[in-house]
Amino acid sequence: MLYVLCLITYATSTYFGIGTETYSGNITNYTLSEYESGKLLLLGGKLISSILYPTLFIWFASIFFWIFLEIPYIKVVIVQSFGFAFLLLGQIVTMPVLVLLDLNLVSNPFSFGVLSQYAFEHEYWNSFFGSITLFHLVALMLQYYYLASLSEKNRYVALTLLILFYLISWLLTGLMAFIKIPVLF
Repeated sequence: MLYVLCLITYATSTYFGIGTETYSGNITNYTLSEYESGKLLLLGGKLISSILYPTLFIWFASIFFWIFLEIPYIKVVIVQSFGFAFLLLGQIVTMPVLVLLDLNLVSNPFSFGVLSQYAFEHEYWNSFFGSITLFHLVALMLQYYYLASLSEKNRYVALTLLILFYLISWLLTGLMAFIKIPVLF
């Protein structure tokens, strides 16, 4: 169910051009057929990432927490699924806001990207902080509560692992948003 919802969410956001601003901004550099082919390529990439993202977030991250926190694997998968569902809800809520206000992901009003644009001029840091949303923080707290409750390890171990997991996730998300797609072609 989460995979189908993720697939629909990613396809819808691609339809509205969310996260494809760098490509759409160069529309005058392409012929119509090249531009339409590029849009299909972007849609294919988004659909592939709609399968990879929940798999990495739920199944592979659960292995990480299972190893270090010594919680039964299926319980960690359930906790990760709740966290992912909350993040997906955040994407669904954010989508109409971005479309109606004509904003990009860095200027998402639910993220720290708005604040970072005042503090940093470097695009990577704006993309990094733009990938940290209030929904991520709530999902982190939710996961911390359940993982710390289920584990017999020190609560700080669960908190450190979760912060490390999310920090790596935000760094990679910021990097992916920072990379200019037209530069690659």
